[in-house]
Amino acid sequence: MKNSKLFTHKKILSILLAAALLLSPAAPCGGALSVSAKEEVKKTVELVVAKPVITDVSNEYKGLLVSWKQADNALGYYVFRRQKSSAPWELQADLPGDTLSYLDKDAMKEGGIYTYMLKGYNGEILSEESAPKTATRFPVSKVGINIKYAQKSARNMQKMINDFRTGKDTWLWNETNTKQVYTYDLNKLAYDYKLEKIAMLRAAEIALKFNHERPNGRMCFSALDESDYNYIYAGENIAYGYKTAKAAFEAFQEVNEKYAGQGHRRNMLNPNYNVCAIGHAKVKGVHYWVQLFANTTDDSDYTKTVSTTKKVNMYISTDDLSSYKKTLKSLGAKISDYAPQKTSFVAIAGFKGKVVMAYNKAIGATGYEIYRSDKKKSGFKKVGTITSQLKLEYTDRKVSRKKKYYYYIVPYRVAHDERIYGKKSETKEVKTK
Repeated sequence: MKNSKLFTHKKILSILLAAALLLSPAAPCGGALSVSAKEEVKKTVELVVAKPVITDVSNEYKGLLVSWKQADNALGYYVFRRQKSSAPWELQADLPGDTLSYLDKDAMKEGGIYTYMLKGYNGEILSEESAPKTATRFPVSKVGINIKYAQKSARNMQKMINDFRTGKDTWLWNETNTKQVYTYDLNKLAYDYKLEKIAMLRAAEIALKFNHERPNGRMCFSALDESDYNYIYAGENIAYGYKTAKAAFEAFQEVNEKYAGQGHRRNMLNPNYNVCAIGHAKVKGVHYWVQLFANTTDDSDYTKTVSTTKKVNMYISTDDLSSYKKTLKSLGAKISDYAPQKTSFVAIAGFKGKVVMAYNKAIGATGYEIYRSDKKKSGFKKVGTITSQLKLEYTDRKVSRKKKYYYYIVPYRVAHDERIYGKKSETKEVKTK
């Protein structure tokens, strides 16, 4: 009867190994391209794909975001990852040449250290390995807050800024505070409605963290990058407590400050900008103001003013949630985290006194819960928990002989000490020997 067994532990692991090998790409090799300069003369040009340069690996809501510069002659990129320096590189993605970032949704181990490497390719020609870049995974949580906006008053500030830039008081203290230096022939700033949406987000964010660093730990200008805002120069002024646009604007003028205290004034009088936008939010009775300046070549379509309460989603590093706990509670904020993807069975088999199963890795999962019932549609109870992201098999030894059972698997991830569950897998039937 031993030969009649459908699966064994080794067979199940062999299935997983075979599946992994099928996902591995064939190793590209080098080559040359022949071109004809003239009909009677031929030259052989060696095509070289430049080595990619990884610019950043940042913590995002759904994983680690790897960004890189365009590599000359690259028509595509291989993205590799490893968690130990002694481990081999594992291919994570094969991306087209116009893609310059990759979101690794499977880098979910809190405090886990992940290292990335890229290779560019053009057909069969492969670049050298990029310099590796390492990041530690700190999960980011999504926080929803109701924000009351007053954008009509915010837009009134544009005229104040332009009157200031084209008026007679366009002076700044020099660095030694010995001379008032005037700026002349400043252009008026157009109002940028796309930039305004970013200013409104920043007005909400500074209600939680009054700083040019955002609640997710990144600098304020990352809000422009995340919105695909095209700019050459950018500047930000923030303030709170001023009830009117006029009062906030006069504070930004910093007339009675010396050089060190005129950063807001220098932004308003900067000749490098051609657009501006203002965000005005009222949170728990406190007014928050954001001036954004930029130099852009993109057009901006008019949008209606927002003078109502809107739900705003912002992102906070999980490590900082505890320090914001009191503020978040007072703002009535709702914290949410995304679920891992669904898993599926690779194989399942019943033996004498046990059931052995193997399943696919669920992207974003840090563990799995196994459920069993002797009925097809009811009576399921948890019979096992896998706490390792990498363990993809389970043996249930608490079963009776010659009996039919049903199983499904639920993936989960851990965020701020709580389990966030994904959708359950399909239900599989199995009979023991």
